[in-house]
Amino acid sequence: MLLLLASFSASAGAADWPNWRGPEYDGMSQDTDLPETWNPRGGQGSNLLWKSEALAGRSTPVVFDGKLYTLCRDKPGTELEAEKVVCADAATGKVLWEHVFNVYLSDVPDTRVGWSSVVCDPATGRVYAQGVCGYFCCLDGKTGKPEWERSLHEEFGFLSTYGGRTNFPVVYKDTVITSAVVIGWGDTPQWGLMAKPAHRFMAFDKKTGELRWLAGTSLIPQDTTYSSPALVTLDGQDLLVFGSGDGKAWALQAGTGKQVWSYPLSRRGINTSPVVGPDGRVYIGQSEENVVGSTMGLMAALDGTKTGAMELGDELWLEPQAMVGKSGPILVDGRVYAVTDTGKLLVYDAQSGEEVARKTLGRAMRGSLVHADGMIFCCTNEGTWYTLKPTADGVDIAAKVRLPRDEVNGSPIVADGRIYLPTSEYLYCIGTDESIDANKGSAEVKKTAAAASPGEPAQVQVVPWETLLTPGQDQPFRARLFDAKGNFVREAKPSEVTFAVAAGPGSVSSDGLYQAPSDAGHECALVTCKIGELSGQGRVRITPPLPWSFDFEGVDDVPLSWIQGRVRYVIREAQEGDGTPGNHFIAKPMELPTKPGAPTTKLGTRSQMWMGSDQLSDYTVQADVKMKTGTGAEVDPSVAKPEFPAAANNSAQKLPAAGLINSRYILSLFGANDEVRLYSWCTHDKRTQAAVSMKFEPDTWYTMKVKAVPDADSGVARVFGKVWKRDEEEPAEWTLSIEDRAPNLQGSPGLFGDSKDAEFYVDNLSVTPN
Repeated sequence: MLLLLASFSASAGAADWPNWRGPEYDGMSQDTDLPETWNPRGGQGSNLLWKSEALAGRSTPVVFDGKLYTLCRDKPGTELEAEKVVCADAATGKVLWEHVFNVYLSDVPDTRVGWSSVVCDPATGRVYAQGVCGYFCCLDGKTGKPEWERSLHEEFGFLSTYGGRTNFPVVYKDTVITSAVVIGWGDTPQWGLMAKPAHRFMAFDKKTGELRWLAGTSLIPQDTTYSSPALVTLDGQDLLVFGSGDGKAWALQAGTGKQVWSYPLSRRGINTSPVVGPDGRVYIGQSEENVVGSTMGLMAALDGTKTGAMELGDELWLEPQAMVGKSGPILVDGRVYAVTDTGKLLVYDAQSGEEVARKTLGRAMRGSLVHADGMIFCCTNEGTWYTLKPTADGVDIAAKVRLPRDEVNGSPIVADGRIYLPTSEYLYCIGTDESIDANKGSAEVKKTAAAASPGEPAQVQVVPWETLLTPGQDQPFRARLFDAKGNFVREAKPSEVTFAVAAGPGSVSSDGLYQAPSDAGHECALVTCKIGELSGQGRVRITPPLPWSFDFEGVDDVPLSWIQGRVRYVIREAQEGDGTPGNHFIAKPMELPTKPGAPTTKLGTRSQMWMGSDQLSDYTVQADVKMKTGTGAEVDPSVAKPEFPAAANNSAQKLPAAGLINSRYILSLFGANDEVRLYSWCTHDKRTQAAVSMKFEPDTWYTMKVKAVPDADSGVARVFGKVWKRDEEEPAEWTLSIEDRAPNLQGSPGLFGDSKDAEFYVDNLSVTPN
């Protein structure tokens, strides 16, 4: 069975580079007459066309229609630091526009901002970017004007962690697809078990931002990852092939998210991006613990034409202890070229897996290889550039260039006769007049077979896949039909669809118009449709207008509509010593369930939860909180900072952290540090935040209150926090306050907490307008 690389960017010229791995997702360029060597210091004959400090960073740039796009830190090292998409003239490096957006509710350090890469849509000229905190946007490629924006963690439960691993979006036909570990809402199979984490992909209508589908891999993955998928076509079936947070390689249908095959690569998450050959072979590496034994790392070749859950032994070949965990491999003339995390180039025969050669390039490797004009370009993490030429017995070094002070986390790309290299100090543009002239108008990407005609309808996709409504609001749903291979057939006619509300409140008309009840509370509904024997479903969250009040009496669980609410929080009844016996509150357990018969896990005990729309603004959150005690743990390094020293360390009786979220700000009690803190980006020591020492008594109810007052006209947000013992009178003065000149002007209310060493309880939770 023949696998053909998918030219989904069919209107892009071969000289364009719209995706960070190139137009074919394989690190290959058709450009010719490129220079072998260059001098980063410039000068006569250096082949350095320009270099730009403004475009430096860890993101790999993309180029389309004469423009270069990349992600960068904005105002680094200051209280105003943010992330931004930058557009520059690809020929000169001149910045044309910037789109700046905040980093919020994330533990990512500032040095890892700009981890992902922008992707261009050649059909429309729009660009799409995903920030380290889950901000996702569609921008006009010419002006930078936002077409639509989503806050993926507040809306869907995307996970943003201290590691900062951020996935790379891809454009597929009329959708843009991105992924992360996602913990949403829905704790039963009927609702899709979305309250449990999984590495999940979601596809948005690239024009409107409407969510088309959301689908994932195994539940309870060990890691967040950044394995960018390759888009390939197998006998008319378009696939996303990627490494997952669950340690497996997967293929999903790009049109529907349906699982096609998987293979167990590792006990931990996979970060390398695969490369797929014209015969359907998938080449991918990892540098984590292997599934069997005590060794780490491997390089494997898989049969991408298979279906179902593959097992060890089903691979075409496997080379153990090849620590290829970050740099993506390439396939050139029947050989696989890959670089280990420690900077060793490995060359394999693509058919047999036999090692042809190895060569030490440096001490570490983060970026991926690029092939163009018979040469392989790469740069080690410590800043040593190589131009390599494949030979019969391996590779020869055609050029070796040492960069002055640069650290390199991104990858080189080739576009329009120019080579671009992102580093911590500069973005370098390498080329000559001859290389530019030789590649002018280099017309089309390589041709593939025409797409197969779609078959009979076999799958129903209800859109939108999920929506958020207020009581009384309506939402039209429609049904889109796909064949068994995930190819779009047509949109269903209303006359052939039977809609119904399968769970939750509300009603739906025969033509798919769902109506939320005018008296609905914090509830969810499941809208199903049937077309003959086929069926599909869409999900609805309903949140009423403010004010809200939750005393947790007379309910069996937290509201289903809370993002990351269920599983992470459970209803408890007060016993002697916990307050009034019989009173109910919610608790954040020290361990979370996984699946029947499996052990519990501490993964996710440090987490955030959101209760409503990310567009809410100008409100106050208040709750009663009690911290239980654990034993013998150290202060959380992500919150222990020299500028806010802890008054004491409860090392003998460890207290948890518990907090309230308001408009992307957190007011938190860090029990282990005896500290109250108010912040938005906790790991950034220059961003506006405040902290005061406070000695907490375990097993004592405290009342917390956080008020956010946005002022768009003056460009600030004023945020106030207050903490007092519940049985005492509320103090007149605020415990602490901040005036943020990089303001968050809106955001969902929610809870923050870290219960890995001890539980905490929450009661009498309210959200009220200011």
